[in-house]
Amino acid sequence: MKVEEVNIITWVKDYSKGELSDDAKRELKAFLNEGKENRDLFNHYRHLYANGRALAFVDQLDDEKAWSEISRVIKKSKVRNLYSWLPYVAAVLIVAFVSTFILMREVEEVDFSRDYNFAELTNQGKKEATLTLADGSTIKLENDKEQIISDKEGLKIAKDSLNNISYIGQASEKSKLKYNTIEVPRGGEYSLTLSDGTKVRLNADTKLHYPVEFLSNKRDVYLNGEAYFEVVHNEQAPFIVHSHDSEVEVLGTSFNVSAYHDQEFIATTLVEGSVQINNLGNTELLNPGYQSIIIRGKNEITINKVDTYLYTSWVDGIYEFENVELEYIMTQLSRSYDVDFFFTEKQYKHIRFTGAFEKENSVEYALKMIERVAHVSFAIKGKHIIVGRK
Repeated sequence: MKVEEVNIITWVKDYSKGELSDDAKRELKAFLNEGKENRDLFNHYRHLYANGRALAFVDQLDDEKAWSEISRVIKKSKVRNLYSWLPYVAAVLIVAFVSTFILMREVEEVDFSRDYNFAELTNQGKKEATLTLADGSTIKLENDKEQIISDKEGLKIAKDSLNNISYIGQASEKSKLKYNTIEVPRGGEYSLTLSDGTKVRLNADTKLHYPVEFLSNKRDVYLNGEAYFEVVHNEQAPFIVHSHDSEVEVLGTSFNVSAYHDQEFIATTLVEGSVQINNLGNTELLNPGYQSIIIRGKNEITINKVDTYLYTSWVDGIYEFENVELEYIMTQLSRSYDVDFFFTEKQYKHIRFTGAFEKENSVEYALKMIERVAHVSFAIKGKHIIVGRK
């Protein structure tokens, strides 16, 4: 059964909105029954168009129709309690400007009507990371290459061509904890399997400090950045993620923690299981489908019901946003593409955007989509991408 991609997208959209006709249901059922490949393809597009959100990254769709649909979704969408920490984004150090005032004067001369090569400023897909061993020695993890690393005690560390890291065998000495640290740069992304089998997906600009082998009664790791955890269940040894002053304590579950050094909030999003949030003497229990927000230095913990996929879609290689301010989106892009943004006017930071696109797309693709929907323009000045209007 040969099916055009646009038909699959239509099925996904109607299915997500509960508007699938009887004929379409029969066609979809026949398509899905043909095999796992078709089911995977359908589920892939369901993720990209979850709950009727704009599927803006599909080139095969009619261009004007796609942008019209996005605009309709944005106008229809009401401000919900999804990105509940966005009021605090003003405290985020989004762009590292060395000479802000000089740049402010220079952007007055920016020509937004020119065609720019944005790729020359970006570092998309860079996955080189640094692994620091317990003895202090550092190893450069080569991108897309297999590596076998041995420490002084004979423990072997394997990295495959897909940039997944795992530990082979056991260290010769177990008398004390020995830590490794992995640092993923801006533009990078890595996967790590810990000694207990827990899987960790590390986002760009992230550092994780973790034991080579856990003790029998505790599993503590230290995060600066963003990571998605799939924790192996162990009632005798709680798994604890330390981020600044807060702790996320679990026995076995899947969750996302965003705790970048340059943002003043820590967001923990629970996909399944349950976790306990500890922060400066205050404790809250988090259930699936909820997110906790902590403002660093304060002991309050705010709990909100959210669409968890909006906070974990990066694990599937997708950026997905709903009614989000451009300031936050530019922060995400700056980390993933290793590029800095500058807003010519403060008001442009607060323009809201709904859309989705795959991370493997170029930054130029993402900017073009944002430009057409959010009615802003982009230009290059020095080493910055300037956000403004013609």
